[in-house]
Amino acid sequence: MQAKTLKSLIADHGVSFDAATIMNALVKTGHAEVFQYPSTTGSGVMKSFKRLTDQAEHLGVNKASMGHPFKTEPKFYAETFADLLNVVVCQLHEETAALAAAREGLEAV
Repeated sequence: MQAKTLKSLIADHGVSFDAATIMNALVKTGHAEVFQYPSTTGSGVMKSFKRLTDQAEHLGVNKASMGHPFKTEPKFYAETFADLLNVVVCQLHEETAALAAAREGLEAV
């Protein structure tokens, strides 16, 4: 399977989510993680990037990034893009349900 960037798949399929929203949802579901590393400039600043976890191996792959031997960029399979979007939609549904429950709890007080 050929892996593509989220932006490319979003454009190909006319999806209304942006890449940041999708990646944030994948982090919350455990399909991706935020990996921190010290800056290669020696400044001591910590930097980070998002990479896919083993849980997402059917959705995509981490491709090596140019210039950094340890840094990767997630790429996703067009064949499982609908599955990926389902993960995102389910996560957003859980978040909206939690907000609605919290609102109902406040109204009951």
